[in-house]
Amino acid sequence: MATNQITFFACSNGDTSLIEAHDTTIMTDIHYRANDAEDNDNDDVLDFAPKIRDACNDDYCDIFILTHPDEDHLRGFDQIFHVGNPNSRDGDPDDGDIKIVVNEIWCSPYSADPNYTTDVSKVLLDEIKRRKNLTGAAADQDGNRLKIFTATNAELVELQSGISYRILAPTEDEADIEETDEDEENNSSNPSSLVVQWNIAVGNETSKIILGGDSTVEIWERMEEDYDDDCLSWDILLSPHHCSRHSMGRKDAGNDTFTFSKDALAALNHPIGDKAHIVASCRKFGSEHPPHPDARTKYHNILAGDGVVTDDVKSRFMVTDGKKGEDPEDIKFKFTSGGPTKAALATPIIMKTPSSSGGGGYGNG
Repeated sequence: MATNQITFFACSNGDTSLIEAHDTTIMTDIHYRANDAEDNDNDDVLDFAPKIRDACNDDYCDIFILTHPDEDHLRGFDQIFHVGNPNSRDGDPDDGDIKIVVNEIWCSPYSADPNYTTDVSKVLLDEIKRRKNLTGAAADQDGNRLKIFTATNAELVELQSGISYRILAPTEDEADIEETDEDEENNSSNPSSLVVQWNIAVGNETSKIILGGDSTVEIWERMEEDYDDDCLSWDILLSPHHCSRHSMGRKDAGNDTFTFSKDALAALNHPIGDKAHIVASCRKFGSEHPPHPDARTKYHNILAGDGVVTDDVKSRFMVTDGKKGEDPEDIKFKFTSGGPTKAALATPIIMKTPSSSGGGGYGNG
């Protein structure tokens, strides 16, 4: 297993990231659009399953984190990972690769008790429910463990030597998504997104990463009020909600005027030094939103600090789907004694796009 790195997998408007540090694998969300047939003429979908399998020692993943149960954050879970009793896994399947057992799943209270499921979300949400209902020794077995988190005081918790984390969101109230009537549109689960700050120590240097799912402007406003700079600081930030401006502000009632939130922008504006990076796990910028160009401009300004938005600043804002005319590419950083450093990648495997794309509700921008 390669160690001390984070990979953001290219998966269009969806999140899939993998931390490999100190012989521990920590995966956050998945948007895996599997298809049996590879198409060498299609450069739009990368098959990252082999990389995940290579990273998981003996076909076990230590932790899988579901930020929230939108389809673009859990699609294809069961095509890579085992669901059900870990003792029932087929260790020598006739077709395909052995499924990876997730030793422990992390989620918010809403993901453990959602108001609704879809054909795509049901598999993982049923697995969470299965684990939640276990008691006694079985609940503590690898492949059965479940931890349900809410934010309290953002205490720094040591997972193991060299790896610590803070749960920044959601609070109990933020995780309490109101159920709607049958004839009404379901309320978004975005405000219930787990927001985690990871601290990965290598030598005397600690790299900080913030992963926040589709956390909304209200969440970032609350975090700016509740937490100090150390809790919100980052070397690498995964832009929330696929670089949507709705994590930074809101439309004014009664008209289409958009107002950015001073407090939400302040909460996002905690880069460490002049080598910090922002990763947007999203499709190419264009007419469809998200990603939104106004959000990108704000992120450029955050990376520039009090300075000018130079080409170097723009290069530290990275999009997994690439720029117009480019192919999608996973984005990887190595954690070193000098801080996180962008790493080169091997040639990607191209996977054919399935006919149904699905995904979460992105909203408008």
